[in-house]
Amino acid sequence: MPRSDTLLAWVRPDGDGEFLASFVGGAATKRRPATQLCGSLDRARQWIENEAAQIGAPIEWLSAAPES
Repeated sequence: MPRSDTLLAWVRPDGDGEFLASFVGGAATKRRPATQLCGSLDRARQWIENEAAQIGAPIEWLSAAPES
């Protein structure tokens, strides 16, 4: 079970060189994730890192969305 104060984050390609950055709180894996469409993998990761920094949460990077 992930820590509740951790953001579970993942990035996936979304065609045409874009990437969909997504994250959800570790204790809220059944909720819809926050998402942002970004023009590069670096910008997608940066968006997640900025959002996590604003709330002071550590990030656990996943290769895909967590199972509900």
